[in-house]
Amino acid sequence: MANKINKPLCATEFGNTGFGDCFLEPAKFAGAIQVPSNFAIAESDVATLQDFLTNKITAAIGTRIIPYHNFISVADNSEDLAITTTDYGAKYITREGFYDWTYRYLQGGVQLHQSIQKNQGSNKFFIFYDDNGVIYGYKKNGTLTGILVDIFHANPWRIATGADVPQYLLRYIINPKYLNGGNLGFIPTANIGFNMFDIAGIQDVTIELVSTASNVSVVKAFTSISNVDLHDAFAAALARTTAWTATNNFGNPVQITSVVDNAGAGGWTITFLAGNWNASDTVSLGLTTAALLSASPINMVGYECVEPLVIEAPAS
Repeated sequence: MANKINKPLCATEFGNTGFGDCFLEPAKFAGAIQVPSNFAIAESDVATLQDFLTNKITAAIGTRIIPYHNFISVADNSEDLAITTTDYGAKYITREGFYDWTYRYLQGGVQLHQSIQKNQGSNKFFIFYDDNGVIYGYKKNGTLTGILVDIFHANPWRIATGADVPQYLLRYIINPKYLNGGNLGFIPTANIGFNMFDIAGIQDVTIELVSTASNVSVVKAFTSISNVDLHDAFAAALARTTAWTATNNFGNPVQITSVVDNAGAGGWTITFLAGNWNASDTVSLGLTTAALLSASPINMVGYECVEPLVIEAPAS
């Protein structure tokens, strides 16, 4: 029935209930990926989905996707259907209950959990994946987009007890309309040739100062969570000026004239343009963007320095 002024729109849809031998039965959710509000997987992206998602991992902040893997249990506190009863005894549905899932993970520990807490908040978007590698999202205009999560909260971590190890809990509260009524979209990945947990998150890098003299500093680099020394793996990769960035305390660029592998120190000797160095009180030294680090010729995939090293100008 066509829409008309002052005419109610009666239900015109129905659902057939026959089915064949192949149908979707969601398995346990094994992880989730936080995505931007405009994130979408189109049909043309599915054949190269691993590359598509991997590139999104190292995208700029605001367009980046952030994976949360290795869910080990879930507490399902989803609400029941809300029904009101009139004084005459008639019952009416007032609303559907919201989904309320709390997932537990362990790998990454308290450092990871504190980092995740920076991403929590209201109106966040996620795709989820199950043990069979099926990705679930919101079906929109022929694409798979993120499911709007009303509240995403990384609960305060809980200490270990005599009966259990520490608890790290992620809570998702979702309006049921995004997962029902034909709005749930999904992509099976079994035939594409990769595992969702291979879409690894970026590791933060901490830069430490060994020494500084005049306009020359020697530095080392470690992963922030596991404190893995990165020199052995990336000695040559980071021995190039394009791998590093520097600014003075006014936010202006400080030119790096050379970066040399310093095997004795287990780090790199970085030389700044003398004029730039002397004109500033401090130099903030960091790495280039995650995307550029991952690309050739650096090929340092999956790392980023969020907090640069602040180097005080040496006494004259």
